[in-house]
Order: sequence, then C-alpha cells, then structure tokens
Amino acid sequence: DGTGGIEILGLSQVSVKKASDIFKIMHRTNQNRHITETHCNRASSRSHAIFIINVIVTRKTADGEITKRGRLNLVDLSGSEGIKRSGASGIHAVEASIIGKSLLSLGRVIRSLVGKEKHVPYRESKLTRILSDSLGGE
Repeated sequence: DGTGGIEILGLSQVSVKKASDIFKIMHRTNQNRHITETHCNRASSRSHAIFIINVIVTRKTADGEITKRGRLNLVDLSGSEGIKRSGASGIHAVEASIIGKSLLSLGRVIRSLVGKEKHVPYRESKLTRILSDSLGGE
C-alpha cells in the first residue's frame, strides 16, 4: 500500500492484558499451522510461525509517567526437507520450494551479519524483513 510495510495474508494482531492470554493465542494458532506427512517426517510443518510480542509498560512517577517498550520475537521455522528426498509433489512441492527459499535468505542474512558485510539482504524474503531489527538491522 506504499507505506513501506510488509503485507502478510492472514496476519492478526491481538491486544492482551496478561501472559495467559498469550499462551491461549499461541496454542490456537499452532493448531492452524499447515502440517503434512513426508518421507522424512510424519508431521512436517509447512509454514513458519512468528509471534511478535510487544510489551508496553507505563508507570506513574512523581515526575509524571514513564513508558518502557520491549519486543520479543518467538519464531518456529517450518521443516526444510529437500523436495526429492521428502517425496513432495504438487502443492507440497511448491510449499517446500518457498520454505527453502526463505530459509536460504535467512542463512544469507546471518552470513552477511557474521561477516560484517556492508550489504545485508533483509529484503530477500518476508521472513528476514520481519526479523530484521532482531537479527541486527536498524
């Protein structure tokens, strides 16, 4: 939409007041993940799960209010079996290809950061763009 954000289909944002609400949401979303059987794994996840928890705490002091902000990313990456080895075909082969590309992009970003390269390819995938500030981006 021109705002510089990342469009992710099916993304939802939920405000919570207590930690137990977070665990309920994580459990519910885990049940919605795409899982299929491959030759390598009986229950191979076919989607990444990323939970971004933004914590905002506001406290009143004698001088006014102090607001502290923090962010926690919880990431469960999907399986990355090779297409031939896994026996994937049709839509499962397409999923495996997309998963592989995003994991390769993540590997390139990490290698660039470790090598202290001038250019870090965060924009190669949605996964690396979402996690850029946690991986070392500004």
